[in-house]
Amino acid sequence: MATPSTDTVKVFDTWVNGKKGRLHFDVMTTDEDTALKLATAHLVRIGEAEATITARECQFCHSEPLVMFSAEQQRQFNEQGGFILELPA
Repeated sequence: MATPSTDTVKVFDTWVNGKKGRLHFDVMTTDEDTALKLATAHLVRIGEAEATITARECQFCHSEPLVMFSAEQQRQFNEQGGFILELPA
């Protein structure tokens, strides 16, 4: 994946109905298409591949400076185009 050249991260607030109930996570990335790809991959990783994920479930919320996140999260952002923050539902 191409390395994003930005010091700002867009936060996509994501609520999904999964097999075991409501899931809540933020996708931290640069654009909606990447947010949806990362959200889909995350759902597959956690065993929720059948959950519906569209722009309706994964909406841009606000932006944050990349420097406020951990070195690992910044690495994921630079190498994978973004990262996921799990949140309580």
